[in-house]
Amino acid sequence: MSREIFDRDTLLDLTVNFIPLGILALFVAMYVILNPWGWDSLYSTLQFGMIAFWFGLLAVLTYLSAKAIETDEERFGGEEHCFLSVFFH
Repeated sequence: MSREIFDRDTLLDLTVNFIPLGILALFVAMYVILNPWGWDSLYSTLQFGMIAFWFGLLAVLTYLSAKAIETDEERFGGEEHCFLSVFFH
């Protein structure tokens, strides 16, 4: 039986990262399609480079967060917990 890499709960937890990824992708699409300031090799490369850098960094962070959530669920049996659960049973 194969298990999905990310289950439904993990994807819901990562929604806060998917929304900014979508916004960054929308900016790239808008700048490519509309091209409001024309194409300048230096400025356009810097513009797309900055957006691509943050997109890539957030994508890596999202993946690592998903792996940490999955590992945490496997270690604690999928039960809800927090660091204060040590004090409040």
